[in-house]
Amino acid sequence: LTNTGTSAGVIRYTVMPTAAGCPGTSFTVDVTVNPIPVGSASPASQTICSAGTTAIALNSTVTPAGSTVFTWLASITTIPTGGTITGFSPCASSCGTSIAQTLTNTGTSAGVVRYVVTPSYTNAGTTCTGSSFNVDITVSPTPIGSASAQTICNGGTTNVTLNSTVGSTTYSYTAAIFTSPTGGTITGQANGSANPIAQT
Repeated sequence: LTNTGTSAGVIRYTVMPTAAGCPGTSFTVDVTVNPIPVGSASPASQTICSAGTTAIALNSTVTPAGSTVFTWLASITTIPTGGTITGFSPCASSCGTSIAQTLTNTGTSAGVVRYVVTPSYTNAGTTCTGSSFNVDITVSPTPIGSASAQTICNGGTTNVTLNSTVGSTTYSYTAAIFTSPTGGTITGQANGSANPIAQT
């Protein structure tokens, strides 16, 4: 029997027994046909910063809402350079309908954690398990910036190179006088984003 709907349905067989040409009393037999849940995630994938928390809602085609149970496995599919990803874990029971785990990337490049989610629906003592689906979480590393202090002569141009532990890092900075010179001031500094900082 095939159930093309989103909730359980029932087929009732009405049976008439007959023996030696003598009819008996008819009786019924009910067969409940459970749907097989088709699961999905919203969003289907996500990118977060290191130490961020996933926000994945798990959905099912089976009604009523909340009748589908989800479980998942979790593993790193892309290892970040020079580190790993922590904070993920599998769930085998009482998982709820969302994945909310805080993931930390200790490396210097993005890494990916994959959740393999399996939906199941139980009714009348029978559990029907749907196909598993993947949810990929890209965890971007937190850049650690640095620069070397510099001393220049009056009228000179700065040449401060900005560095980061993470490739493709962009920068923004503000400029303010930290120590005022005696009897005067400093001009030429400005907020910006260029690397290196080259200001006269």
